Amino acid sequence: MSTHLTLLALEHAHELFRLVDKNREYLRKWLPWVDTNTTSADTEKFIQSTITQFNSGRGPQYAIYHDSVMCGVCGFLPIDRANRGGMIGYWLSQEFSGRGIMTGSVRQLLKVGFGDCSLNRIEIACATENLKSRAIPERLGFKFEGVLRGRELVAGTYVDHAIYSMLASEYTPSGSI
Repeated sequence: MSTHLTLLALEHAHELFRLVDKNREYLRKWLPWVDTNTTSADTEKFIQSTITQFNSGRGPQYAIYHDSVMCGVCGFLPIDRANRGGMIGYWLSQEFSGRGIMTGSVRQLLKVGFGDCSLNRIEIACATENLKSRAIPERLGFKFEGVLRGRELVAGTYVDHAIYSMLASEYTPSGSI
């Protein structure tokens, strides 16, 4: 069993849209963009924005493949170059949840962020009630900083976010995915 990250490209648009569409109900609980991604063209626009972000030096977004099957996405929201900070976002399809795939993927993102991008600080924000998502930064040694109340509107309800961070001085590289 192998997991690898592949830089998002336009050639992934149809496969990624099908994955989102298949997991729409599962993802809707935590991700506000699910209901605005209704066509392959919407997914193409998202991927084009990630390409522009990457080409401008503001961080990569990756498709996650497990045993050659696309199962999710992870990467950086636009990196703050002036302050050398980045925020990681991620999601995984329901059928691949609970296998350690996302923990390994985020571990790879830490290598990219602290290594290739020379970041000083990486954050992860998770809905406070999304315990599976919160377990990832906790497992990887991020520090819990607090809760931002009513931070994001998801499916008509404001959710609080738990904020985690890791500094370059706290990062210890570990194995691959």
